[in-house]
Amino acid sequence: MQLDMSMTTNLIPFDEDFIPEIMSWVDSEQACRLWAGSWFEYPFNRQSFSRDCRWQDLPTYVLQDDNGQLLAFGQYYNRLDCCHLARLIVSPKSRGAGIGKQLVAKLVSYGSGELKLQRASLFVLKSNPLALALYEKLGFRISAYPEPEEGLEICHYMVAPVSLNES
Repeated sequence: MQLDMSMTTNLIPFDEDFIPEIMSWVDSEQACRLWAGSWFEYPFNRQSFSRDCRWQDLPTYVLQDDNGQLLAFGQYYNRLDCCHLARLIVSPKSRGAGIGKQLVAKLVSYGSGELKLQRASLFVLKSNPLALALYEKLGFRISAYPEPEEGLEICHYMVAPVSLNES
């Protein structure tokens, strides 16, 4: 899919009405593990999805086009003095169009400003080379995670300055 450079996208707060569509983007257990990790209940229903994605506890946003079409979903919070991105997903219909890049850039810009932080971070599964390549292109670098935490052996911890490379 080609990115329509004239298309503007807007980062807007998540609304409960978006749950069914976001749920439809996660169509298998493998997709769920890539997106949210092993602790996220699958198969899910609206109630368990809402609970496990924690949209009521964390700053949660969607990327929308000018027509109101949902393009992507993501969250951020302060983790180790970084604007930590979580549960990033692009609509299957919008993949390959540069939407992931826009989502990450907008979440980092907005989240780091809100949290007053100078660095961004995220986890990516080692088995997800497409996401890893995107994050590296944006300026994220693999770093050692500074605290012991169970389950991280399957992930890379990545950190970037908030002024991401958007080229």
